[in-house]
Parts: sequence; C-alpha cells; structure tokens
Amino acid sequence: MRQKYSYLLICILLIKAVLMICWIQFSSLQLAPDEAQYWTWSQYIDWGYYSKPPAIAWEIWLGTKLFGDTVLGVRIGAVVLSFLISLSVYWLAVSAGLKERTAFWAGLISALSPMGFFASYYATTDVGMVLFWILSCLVVVKALHSQTRPHYLLLGLLVGFGALFKWPIYLIWVLVFCTMIVISVLRSWWIIPGVFISLLGLLPTIVWNAERGWPTFQHVWTTMLGGSAVVKKTALFQGNFFDFLGAQAALISPIFFVLLLIAFVTLFRKWRKVPLPIKFCGIVSFLILLVYQTLSLFQKMQGNWCVFVYPTATVFLVWYLCEFVSWGRKWLYVGLSVSLLLVGLIFSIPMGQMYNWGPMIAPKLNRLNECMGWNHIAAGLEDVDYDPDKQFLVSDTYQMSSLLSFYAPGQKRAYFLNLEGRRKNQFSYWPSLADERLGQSGFFVAYVEIPMKETTEERYQTALEPYFKNVRYLGMAPLLYAYGELRKVMLIYYCEDYNGSSPEDANIY
Repeated sequence: MRQKYSYLLICILLIKAVLMICWIQFSSLQLAPDEAQYWTWSQYIDWGYYSKPPAIAWEIWLGTKLFGDTVLGVRIGAVVLSFLISLSVYWLAVSAGLKERTAFWAGLISALSPMGFFASYYATTDVGMVLFWILSCLVVVKALHSQTRPHYLLLGLLVGFGALFKWPIYLIWVLVFCTMIVISVLRSWWIIPGVFISLLGLLPTIVWNAERGWPTFQHVWTTMLGGSAVVKKTALFQGNFFDFLGAQAALISPIFFVLLLIAFVTLFRKWRKVPLPIKFCGIVSFLILLVYQTLSLFQKMQGNWCVFVYPTATVFLVWYLCEFVSWGRKWLYVGLSVSLLLVGLIFSIPMGQMYNWGPMIAPKLNRLNECMGWNHIAAGLEDVDYDPDKQFLVSDTYQMSSLLSFYAPGQKRAYFLNLEGRRKNQFSYWPSLADERLGQSGFFVAYVEIPMKETTEERYQTALEPYFKNVRYLGMAPLLYAYGELRKVMLIYYCEDYNGSSPEDANIY
C-alpha cells in the first residue's frame, strides 16, 4: 500500500514538474528582479554575498551550466527542490506515524498549494532552506514516534546545509531545546556537537564578511529592526498585520488556512488525544506563526518570511482532517480545488493583461507583475545602438542593474550608481564604474512605472551630470503594455566620458 501512494505522488509530482518547466520555458513571463540579482551572483561564485548565504548562487550556477544563462537555467533548481520538498513532506507524515493515504494528502497539498507552485517557479533562498527544514524536522519526528534518541549529528548536518540558503533554519534548535524540557527522549549530550556541526553552515558567510566589514550581519540586523529606511513614528504599531495574515492564507490557500486555525484550537482542547509526533508538528507550526504574526504588528513583515512553517503545518492539518475528525476528508477536496483555482487565477492575470482578455485588474493585484516586461530591455538598448563590447550599462537600483545584466545584449554585468542614497547591495562590493570605466561612455537606464512624475526625466538628468562630461536624454523605451495601456518604461541616457567621481556613500545596510 505504501508503494501505491508513493508512486502515485511521484507521478503527480513529475507531471507538475514537466508543466512548470514548460511554463517557465514558453510563457511570456521573465525573471523577477531578485532572481536576476541571484543570477548575477552566480556569475561570480564566492563564499558569500551581501544579503544572503551563498547556496542560491551555487544552485543557479549549476542550473545555468546545464541549461545556459536562460530563465530555465536560473529556475530549474527550484523545480527540482520543490519536487523533493513534496516528497519530504510525504515522508515527514509517514515518520509521524500517519497512514499512507494521509501522508499522500500531505505531499499533494504541499505540491498543489499556491506556495507549492511558487516554490517550483521562483529561484529563491526559501526553497532550499525549506527542504532542509523538513528533513531536520523529520529527524526529530521519527525519534518521537519511535521513542528513541534523535540522531543529533545528522540533524546538525542538515541544519548546516539549510543555513547555506537561509539562517532561520537555526530556529529548529530553539524548538528542540524547548521540547527537551518536557520530553525526556530528546535529552542527550549529543545535541551539543550537533549544534556545533550546524554552525559550520555559517562559515562561508563569515569568511566572506570578515574581509568586508561584516555587511551581511549588519544588513540582517537592520532588517530585523524594521529596515534601512524606517521612518520614526510615535505609534507603537507600525506593521502590516492584516497584509501578513492575508499572505499566509494565500500561501496555503484560504480554505486550508481556516481549517488549520480550527485544528490549532483542537490541538489545545484535545491535547491528551494528540499523538506525540503530531503535537510536535502542531506546536512548532503554531508557535512560529504566532511569533511572526505578532511581529507584524510592530514592523513590516514579508509574507514569505515564515514559509518554512507550512510543511509541519500541512502534516498536522492532514492528520486532523483524515484521522481525527469524520468530516474532514471532503474538505481536502474543497481546499485543493480552491487552491488550484487560486493558482490558475494568479497565473492567468498576467496573460490577460498582456493579451487584453478578461476583466481589467490593477497591477498591484497581479502577483507576477514583477516578472513582466523585461524581455523588451534588449530591444530598447538596440534602438540606441548599445554595444556591449565598447559601452557600459548603469542604473540607480540593484534590481534594474541585475535585470540589465541578464536581459541586455551580451549579458555583461551592469553597474550601480547610488544617486539617491539607497542602502548597500552586492554591487557595492564588486568593482565599480570608478574601478573599471574611467573615461569611458555608456548608458544609464532607469526603470519607471506609468504614470510617472513630470519632472522624472529632468531629475535624472540633473543627478547624472556631476559624473560625466556630457549627459544626453535619449528617450523612453516601452517595456510593458497592459490592456493596451503603457505601464512600464525605461528611461535611457547616454553618458559620455565618466570622470571617476561617485555619489557619497550612504553607509546604510
């Protein structure tokens, strides 16, 4: 019976992977700015990078070696990791003592929720960390189910690998230490060497930071305090509580999120009837969601910051629906149907905008808006006779500099000119215009959304003039039309004879 459900799940996951590869390869959507940034990192393999550990760049480097410097090359790692995530959720459920059919539902929800589709679509640091988070939880859950001591050295190794993607994986140790207080089977001195092994995952980042003034740690600390551009207010509650809550409901699908909240209530009301491994999955999910949701009262939180909670939450949810209540199974079908409809809606909106069908939807409601229009960058630069062998490209944001690096003819690394005192980024630690382009000419490209302020062109002209002998505005190149209306453009300036000066360092992280 185990083989029946595991084979069925693998077949579904393979079909999904093929569909996602086809969508990535043949749809009219491009890389998100952060994906383009990670691709630029992968062109310069290192032990660390400004804002993240190195594994995402290593992952993309491998993908582009197999499929070239293409969108598929950037994203193929996400497709593979997402496949492994859903399988790992299945085995997490099996290790928790759930029935094979119940475990199958856990893997299916993991794969077919909006979160599951985005995990196999975007190249992000979350996906790799989530895989190793699941495997780490599996070690603990298996020990709780068998009432044996966890293999803490293996746990440390898995946490260390996860830390190469993202550091929140270290929260697993906090949860294990807290659980040890009440569950004696988890108590062992082997946890100490396990923790030290996991800390080796920080070593590449430490090596990179030690030579550069610890920018990653300063960036993370600044982010934890609310960001580099926090406006001081007297109000205590400055967060985005309801936006964050809505994002959580959308990640797993609204039906499943409501059912999960109901299951949490049952967890505490029927505590004695809940199996120990399921208690662990439930309480871990509840506590992490509670902490992140509470923090969203006080500062702006990104919806994906606690995405790693949902594998254990999914295992807990399917236990509740399949093995605890009699009415739950029908809600699995309802929840999964709503999930697929939501995914279909999300991916259809950009097609409607580009091809003028369906109701007109505001750009802010288009979750994939950040992936649209960048394929027209090359045409806009060719119209102004950009020569990648003779001229440079520069922008005033790391996002646009990254997109220019990927989509411009020749795929040469663009530069970053900090005209508006923005925070540091990876371009701040690579050779700059002053280091490599003194006396040379090129193009400054700014990304602007329509409608734009009337003074935007003049503002950029004035800001650029101190750094070049001559600056000439060449015009506006269209990037995206939605419902026949121009929505995104890039402003192009020809910048002649760079004089070597740069804007004052903002020293913001």
